[in-house]
Amino acid sequence: MSLSTFTNAGMPSSNFDIQANITDGDSRTGLDARGTWEVMEIMRQERINFDQARLLRHSRILASNRIDPSGIPLDSKAVLRL
Repeated sequence: MSLSTFTNAGMPSSNFDIQANITDGDSRTGLDARGTWEVMEIMRQERINFDQARLLRHSRILASNRIDPSGIPLDSKAVLRL
């Protein structure tokens, strides 16, 4: 989905100027269809805004992959330093 699609779908961000990105020709696609649906469902179920829903979705993805919120793997066998 394009950035303008997110704005038109009522998913603005207060953390960055999405309109400026669109005007500047930012070609990033943003979330795929499934990710967009997941964020919209989180917004609806939790009654939170777009930025909060994106963060919650990201936190859930990290947790499901056994990664703590700081980005450090929770796997005791992970090599963090050499």
